[in-house]
Amino acid sequence: MWWDLGVKIVQRGSTEPDSLFAVVLPGSGYPALAPALHWPARLLAAAGWRLAIVSWTPETEGGSDPVAFVEGVLQRAAGDDLPDLLLTKSLGTLAAPWAARNDVPGVWLTPLLRDEAVLAALTGMDDRSIAVGGTADGNWREGAFEDSGIAVIEVPGADHALELPDWRASLAAQAQLFEDLAAHLGE
Repeated sequence: MWWDLGVKIVQRGSTEPDSLFAVVLPGSGYPALAPALHWPARLLAAAGWRLAIVSWTPETEGGSDPVAFVEGVLQRAAGDDLPDLLLTKSLGTLAAPWAARNDVPGVWLTPLLRDEAVLAALTGMDDRSIAVGGTADGNWREGAFEDSGIAVIEVPGADHALELPDWRASLAAQAQLFEDLAAHLGE
């Protein structure tokens, strides 16, 4: 397939085949090593989860059909296993319709809520899933999940990287976010 070039999938965490399994899908230019994905992935690995961590390059980030790209990479990363959880950021949140069809919960960091299919999929999810966004992120829609079952964390003033203008405030907000995610995931 055209998107195979530049896509890497690394297995981390537990090697036990019966352990819980998560696929980590990054954002565009926001790799799994960046804080908003790195620390939740570390949390899952520490809790004994088996992880498939995806990385891709800007040259392979979806082209004219980013949904097909993300779903194709997700299916490649999952192999024959249906993930127990998706941990996604931005571009990776295009997997939300796939997750909704397959009843796979997720951690949806800075979801692309301007994409109606993503918004519809997330509003139909239950509280096993959690959407996280910043109020200064142009892709976030305050109040979008008021009538849905999905859990929500909103970071006041945070941008699309879940960062604030002041680095200390940004660090404190992200530390609180990771604590909230740990609690949500049942650390």
